[in-house]
Amino acid sequence: MKCKYCGGDVSLDDHFCQHCGRPVDQAQRHQQEMEQFENEFEETKKEALDRIGVHSGGGTAVGIRLAMICALIVALFAIVIGMDPYNVHQRREKSAAKKNREAYIAQLDEYLENRDYAAFSAFCRIHELDYNDDFKQYRGIVNAAADYSYIYRGLQELAYATDKNLSNGYYLNEISKHINSFYEDTGHDYYTRTAEDPEKVQAVIDGMEQDFKVLLMRYLGLTGEEADSLRTLSKSKRTVLIEQALDKALNKATGNSLSDLPQTEPTQADPLQAEPIQTEPSQTGSTLPE
Repeated sequence: MKCKYCGGDVSLDDHFCQHCGRPVDQAQRHQQEMEQFENEFEETKKEALDRIGVHSGGGTAVGIRLAMICALIVALFAIVIGMDPYNVHQRREKSAAKKNREAYIAQLDEYLENRDYAAFSAFCRIHELDYNDDFKQYRGIVNAAADYSYIYRGLQELAYATDKNLSNGYYLNEISKHINSFYEDTGHDYYTRTAEDPEKVQAVIDGMEQDFKVLLMRYLGLTGEEADSLRTLSKSKRTVLIEQALDKALNKATGNSLSDLPQTEPTQADPLQAEPIQTEPSQTGSTLPE
């Protein structure tokens, strides 16, 4: 299977991609499922042994062996299911996507036409389209849109930040990381070279870049020259530029710096994954306040 970020080969034993170092979501889900199945196996075995004990006056050797066989059958069935890298939700969504392919494509194209990249990314996450070959024409766009969504979410938090309503800096601290990721992933021609419609993919990526540059100028105070230099800067210089501007903007809005805020990932469902961000068509495809 392929890493969704760089396209490199990964397996279910790889918790992190050996090529780009990012988490392999399928491997992590697989490990969680296997741990769940192991727990269910132990519970089933104990329950079976308890029942044999009740019905046979303490249990017999035959009864115990029978219970063990039943538990092993349950465990083997669970392992077979667990070996599938797609969980039940993923398989259900893949089936639904195949059935509703034309409707999904129409919705995705509408998001792109409206430059609503955050909603596009959320839709792909909800319906598990990133690895779906029926939608491979969007593959490069999906990866770029995922980075755009985190940039947008971080700027959204900054736009509404006050000293009273900002308690977590997770998405704010993700901004520079995903700007770097966007430029690293789109700095080569892999996605356009392998795309069915290279010009469309490149046009969408260019649109995303232009939009978040406008947002960075508006909310971080970057100059046009600084925004235009982002692609050519080194990763370290780009990070310094973004985080210094972000720290200054955050301090102006809340009196805090990035280092003052907790940086743990939110425990509630990620809104980028749970629900599409509702946006209205505009120059930047966002609903951030003026």
